[in-house]
Amino acid sequence: MRRPARVLSGCSHRPARPADTCQVVLEESDAFTADNPVQTVVRGEDVTFTLHPAQGCTLTGSDYPGARLEPAADGYTLTLEGVRYPAVVTVTARKSDTAFVCHANDGTDVTGTQAVLPVHTRLNTPAAGLFAREGYTQTGWSTTPDGTGQTVVQGGRVDLNGQKPLDLYARWQPWTDAAAFTWRLEGEGAVITGCDSTDAVLAVPAALDGHPVTALATGALDGLPCREIVLPQGLARLEEGAIRNCDSLTTLTLFDDLTSLHADAVQDCPNLQTLRLQAATAPKYSGGYFATFADKYDRLLALRQQKKLVLFSGSSTRFGYDSALLDQALPDYQVVNMGVFAYTNATPQLLLILDCMQAGDILLDSPEFDAAQRQFCTTDKLDDSFFCLMEANYQMLAALDLRQTSGAFAALGEYLTNRAALPDKSYDLSPADFDEDGNPTDTPSYNQYGDYCLYRPNAADDAPVYGLAVEYTTHGLPAEQFVTPLNAMYRRFLDKGVQVFFTYAPRNSQALSDNSTPEARAELDQSLRQNLCVPVLGTVEDSLWPGRYLYGTDNHLSTEGATLRTRQVLNWLKVWLGDGVLLPD
Repeated sequence: MRRPARVLSGCSHRPARPADTCQVVLEESDAFTADNPVQTVVRGEDVTFTLHPAQGCTLTGSDYPGARLEPAADGYTLTLEGVRYPAVVTVTARKSDTAFVCHANDGTDVTGTQAVLPVHTRLNTPAAGLFAREGYTQTGWSTTPDGTGQTVVQGGRVDLNGQKPLDLYARWQPWTDAAAFTWRLEGEGAVITGCDSTDAVLAVPAALDGHPVTALATGALDGLPCREIVLPQGLARLEEGAIRNCDSLTTLTLFDDLTSLHADAVQDCPNLQTLRLQAATAPKYSGGYFATFADKYDRLLALRQQKKLVLFSGSSTRFGYDSALLDQALPDYQVVNMGVFAYTNATPQLLLILDCMQAGDILLDSPEFDAAQRQFCTTDKLDDSFFCLMEANYQMLAALDLRQTSGAFAALGEYLTNRAALPDKSYDLSPADFDEDGNPTDTPSYNQYGDYCLYRPNAADDAPVYGLAVEYTTHGLPAEQFVTPLNAMYRRFLDKGVQVFFTYAPRNSQALSDNSTPEARAELDQSLRQNLCVPVLGTVEDSLWPGRYLYGTDNHLSTEGATLRTRQVLNWLKVWLGDGVLLPD
């Protein structure tokens, strides 16, 4: 819950300070903020700090002998009595739990708790299976009995809005009349083969004639006039063309306990917009970097109506910034680091980000050249890694318009297959509690902005880590193939009044292809400046770093490297934003 203090000073080190005073410094922590974290006290007198805990944190004490930590109206007061020596003081904290009360809307209530984490600021609702109601499928939760409040899928996140405990109300969909279905028996399970229902909302029963519905065969739901289809928990298999030719279909609800999903299970449903994936199984990627996307999205949503600077690309952005420095130097903007993983398609991530942006915001995009096909938005096809990003909050997936993407069900099927063999985890796990290799850490590995912030030493030398030599040439990045689709995405932000900047992702200067000569790099830089519809900050050469400033890979900056790069980018931004005050390199 803490990181090393930056300041350590005392009366013996400050000759200008009167000899009868001492300085007391609170060690920095993500668990709280302090009104005056550095105070000078007359020797022998008391000093009091006012502390404000971060959401999800409870302050528990201090390492200063005899310190009094007491609740106050807006947090805590920490009093140190009779201070006689300079000191750096640590305040201890623990993650607190938030209680929730789940209402089945039939008189049944269940009370539980879940940890609220400093960088996981919204609460995951319970997964499917908490309640059972004959003849109904639960389709999510609402924060109000009538469904007019926040409405999310099971396992999706909701804002606490200061409510303690948080009341959650089950939303139910009655099953469509069993007489509308034709089916056959396979073992003990019913396989639906056809349906003639005219219901606007078609809810497939979980059982027919006492047999659990285990599959939808090809053509099971063909040409129906429904606008919404709800599939039951426990359904194991969707065959090719199980849902097809449903022109009015806009919303599909299903559960992540499916074990066999054909890539073309849904065919010729041109208006299908919303996929409401319900969590019926435990999360598998909690605590890893995939889960950071949901935490970053929490922050993005919270800042939806505020002026903000959003950083995006893959892990080079996750490792590449000191966002606190950006925050301090650009006080008019809130900073969000949305970088996670370059080897999944950027298009759906940017669409989710776009929905949370407003006029006056800034998007700073730094596509990684080693994943250019994905980073330059050359495809709208979803992949299994995108669903890994969604797992910690499936409500993000429900916010994505599927009409702007392709391959959703092929990717979902691959995701469900891959995760089935992984051990169960918990929503209570935070990526901030683990380092990049999955080892537990006492110091948070992610800060509130979304930066990976554990200390990363410089490398011993400049040698590349991997044998991957990336192409920095116009031949390797032709404008028609890469710049045209990226411009199309950028224009969507520009049309919304968002200022977009392109900058190059950091790269080990020795991890380039033989063709990437200085002349070829200059030609590429010129091509991008001529063809991109947004300003280019810096040059290719500015992005090529000595290997000593990289950590573990050829595009993850060390702590010093991230600070240097942040100052570099800040100076470019200040020029474009009309601020002539530049930071020293």
